[in-house]
Amino acid sequence: MTAASLDDARLEEAAAGFRAHEEIFRRMRASLFSEFSRQAAEDTEMLALALGGMDAAAPAHLFSAVHYLLLRDPGDPLARHFATIDPDPLPPEGAYPKLVSFCRAHRDELRELLETRTVQTTYAERCRALLAPMCVVAREAGEPLNLVEIGCSGGVLLAFDKFAYKLNDQGLVGSPDAPLLLEGELHGGPELFIPEIGKRTGIDLHTIDVSSEDERRWLLALCFPELRDEQERLAKALDVVAQTDIRLMEGDALVHLPAALADTPDPICVFHSACIFYWPAEARTKLHEMLLEASRARPIWRIAIEPAFVFDDWDNPGADISADRRNLKIGGISLIRYRDGKAERQILGWPNSDYGIVRWENAE
Repeated sequence: MTAASLDDARLEEAAAGFRAHEEIFRRMRASLFSEFSRQAAEDTEMLALALGGMDAAAPAHLFSAVHYLLLRDPGDPLARHFATIDPDPLPPEGAYPKLVSFCRAHRDELRELLETRTVQTTYAERCRALLAPMCVVAREAGEPLNLVEIGCSGGVLLAFDKFAYKLNDQGLVGSPDAPLLLEGELHGGPELFIPEIGKRTGIDLHTIDVSSEDERRWLLALCFPELRDEQERLAKALDVVAQTDIRLMEGDALVHLPAALADTPDPICVFHSACIFYWPAEARTKLHEMLLEASRARPIWRIAIEPAFVFDDWDNPGADISADRRNLKIGGISLIRYRDGKAERQILGWPNSDYGIVRWENAE
């Protein structure tokens, strides 16, 4: 294959990613990014720029980098289309030419962001899907429960116990004075409570110092432009994280996990959400094998809130999983119990795309 044909192949692969994300963004209420994706899929200049970012999340990576620059300096006409910046935003239609002009004017800054930042999307609302499985683990394993999060981003989920919840007819769960109330629906599931948490450790390729205005801005930029309320709640959650004792480890989780486990007392829960679906299959297998080996000396609980294909090998051993299957973003909440070098996986429930509705397995 020649260099030219190789470049053509990469551009076509990038275009396919943008076409897929047009629908993904639409389903996730990100109409501006959906419109950007639709037109960028046919724009060689935009595709070439996006190739400098994360392959599995190139559209989100590029558009979030644009969002970050606009949050820092909202004077560009493109900012008028972002509800997170303008309280009365212009519609997505007509925004794309402004995006192209902005990217041309800020090409070097965008390239640097794509090289140095990663997609670390986090929303405080994701804690709504974490509370119930944490209650299951805490009842089984005991308290205080010690946490290790893979792909911790800003550490918001590591502080899930600091928030209050209204998820079903159990009423308020948590302190009425909590700095943030998260509301949603839980159909079925366990009796909810706020588990006592001991040590908190987060691992991420690029850790976020939430006391830094610049790094907080990156996390806020990862919120879709339409999600103004979610961005405001994330900002409140980051204030809580800044006051919480969390140990951060920067780098490859497969490198740091053994030390994190060794430094964390029992009982221990490892968890991750919308994270390892970015990993290659070999890395996901390595994570499982590491936890199997570690469980020869101690029991380990693992919560995984991930797209369905992450556990395809588990659900369909030996199956040839198609690329179309791997594009699915809908997944479940899995609890894996590791003990004596063996593992048992249980699907606990199924969240919707924004984690606001969780249907527990076997719920009526």
